[in-house]
Amino acid sequence: MDMPQDSIRLDGLGFHVFAGCHSAKGTAYLSSSCSKRVVPIVLELSQKESIDAALQVVMETLPENTGLWGLVNNAAVMGNVGVSEICNHEDYTNVLSVNLLGTIEMSRTFLPLIRLARGRLVNASSVCGRLGVITVPYTVSKYGLEAYSDIVRRELYNKGVKVVIVEPGGFKTRLIESQRIVNEVQSAFERSSDEVKLTYRPAVNRLIDLFQIPSQLVSTNLDLVVDAYIHGLTSRYPKTRYIVGMDAWCFFLPLSYLPTCISDWMLQAP
Repeated sequence: MDMPQDSIRLDGLGFHVFAGCHSAKGTAYLSSSCSKRVVPIVLELSQKESIDAALQVVMETLPENTGLWGLVNNAAVMGNVGVSEICNHEDYTNVLSVNLLGTIEMSRTFLPLIRLARGRLVNASSVCGRLGVITVPYTVSKYGLEAYSDIVRRELYNKGVKVVIVEPGGFKTRLIESQRIVNEVQSAFERSSDEVKLTYRPAVNRLIDLFQIPSQLVSTNLDLVVDAYIHGLTSRYPKTRYIVGMDAWCFFLPLSYLPTCISDWMLQAP
């Protein structure tokens, strides 16, 4: 649970919320911060058994023949943000198991309840899901999530279920822990071959510099993201995609519409 604000805001609006948390510490925080309408559940997206256990809790709590109005898939991990050649197989599988495969498993597990309520599936992607830049495993996972969301939206087009994609820019959450990111990049780079070091040293130094000044790159106003979740859940006609953040609107979105040759030139590694 990287963003407890969404559960707290929904609780304030009178929603009954099943809040997936990554640890018992998260469940304790929500239990002390919210009303009894919020049911915290320890949830590990990379483990199917954990998702099945969460479904069991939901089924036991809901009244009989009652569906689930909305599912917000907003859990994510960043993983190694180094250049592609220093990211190994484990770097990709660790990120994909949560950001993509975990989200897919959550969606397919709870979609029967959402269909029953003719409700909403809200998937938190990223501007990195529309424009490949910097974070390779993370970006690959978000591109996959965008594709999955598009397909499910079309499959459910005539079933009364709305599928929403939220694409935030940079926001200050536990996802972006600058010192951890820098340490992981440096460690992976030092394990690389001499040829890779020679080829990518300028690009890696640029990445390290970039993540050492996160306050200038990310927004602290997480309410903007939560607003998108809530609008996607409550609007009669929700948007298909919500672009969130000044950097998303002013840089990533326009750049994604430019000819590829221009965006490649602007985003090239040094």
